[in-house]
Amino acid sequence: MNGLVWLRSDLRIDDNPALSMASVECKKLVCIYLLADKEWKIHNNANVKLDFILRNLKSLSGDLKKLNIPFISACATSFDEIPIIISKLCSSNNIKKCYWNNEFGVDEEIRDKNVESSLKSLEIEYQSFDDQTLYKPGTLLTGQGNPFSVFTPFKKKWIETFSLDHLEIETDIRIKEPFKVINTLSEEISFTKTHAVGMDLWPPGELAAETRLKSFLSKKVFQYSKDRNDPILDGTSRMSPYLAIGAISNRRCLLEALKLNNFELQTGNKGVCKWIDEIIWREFYKNIMHSFPRVSMNKPFNLSTTSIQWRHNEVEIKAWKDGKTGFPLIDAAMLQLKYEGWMHNRLRMVAAMFFTKNLLHDWRIGEAFFMENLIDGDFASNNGGWQWSASTGTDAAPYFRIFNPVTQSQNFDPSGEFIKKYLPQLASLNNKEIHLPSPENLFEIDYPDQIVDLKSSRLRAIEVFKANK
Repeated sequence: MNGLVWLRSDLRIDDNPALSMASVECKKLVCIYLLADKEWKIHNNANVKLDFILRNLKSLSGDLKKLNIPFISACATSFDEIPIIISKLCSSNNIKKCYWNNEFGVDEEIRDKNVESSLKSLEIEYQSFDDQTLYKPGTLLTGQGNPFSVFTPFKKKWIETFSLDHLEIETDIRIKEPFKVINTLSEEISFTKTHAVGMDLWPPGELAAETRLKSFLSKKVFQYSKDRNDPILDGTSRMSPYLAIGAISNRRCLLEALKLNNFELQTGNKGVCKWIDEIIWREFYKNIMHSFPRVSMNKPFNLSTTSIQWRHNEVEIKAWKDGKTGFPLIDAAMLQLKYEGWMHNRLRMVAAMFFTKNLLHDWRIGEAFFMENLIDGDFASNNGGWQWSASTGTDAAPYFRIFNPVTQSQNFDPSGEFIKKYLPQLASLNNKEIHLPSPENLFEIDYPDQIVDLKSSRLRAIEVFKANK
């Protein structure tokens, strides 16, 4: 039997359920990746993320070739065109069955339903799998049979339900007979670089992802619970870009971490346990996206916050985007995003809370900007993080809890090393001044004055949220 594997956010061979099943059932296989240009832009995906995907596709193509599996990548105008493209490819190559791993999102679900209908009309079989979560989305429920909306009880249920059977990974992919594919696709994926990220920070490919994971787990993970909040220490795994495009699976990450911890989820090394927590957070947000589809439709999780009166000041928004707010930690974080395509997780929270609370701007503007610039743009996690910071989401920070960017800077970058890395013009300031330069210093250095007063803006946000409540 001839088969087709439709690759999406699963650009790997290891622990790829769709590819594994296809290799068992099919004599010949072809893999395809389709970029829908219209949806890519509507969903605010970053130019740097596309760059990273294309580099990973090139690496994956070589890996698949060694397995006698041809690979095709092409550009569609929109999701609406994808059923036609897949149907034509199947008809031209006598393909009897299609396989894919599920993605999250309302638009993606509609796309897949349309592909299913098209294949049914041609009497072509299809099978889909869940590879982004350990448990089928929507199956972990509260005692009342409802989806979880708070992380801690979700995590408790996740751990109670956990079995080592969830970590059975199929790695043996064998296709003996090469497939001389008739390629009916002509529109290649075009790319024009507009980002400023040094891509040597993010080597592409499945092997690079595995190497980075092994490096992190060999040393840094043991201090993760202590070092993860300090941006200059680089104590995090930086696995998120690879997880976002599926160059490695969360299940592979979890398995390798558990091997270090005697397969314990809650006891043992604190660093390992804390990193496992972060994997569960990713699954939590994907479950939120599945069970509450409104979050992927520009609506707040907490509908009572729909009527919050957000401000809109273009000058302030631009200053925040450009890293020119006058608050060094915020500005350094935004410049890290620009030059690395990535931002330290604590800084994401600080920058988002400053935007939504001190500036009182709509979280959707900031959420979109992050997606437009993140190499690890993952809608579920990005949306969850922004709504948490804005106090509009699930398990959100109380509206009166507002991070002070100066205090955060003093606590997590006490000597200003992270600030100096991205704002070298502040390097001459002492450990006190660097967190909030005084007006006298501003005359001597190329750095803007603060665009907002922290105390009065905090009180303003509290009043607005209180009035809405």
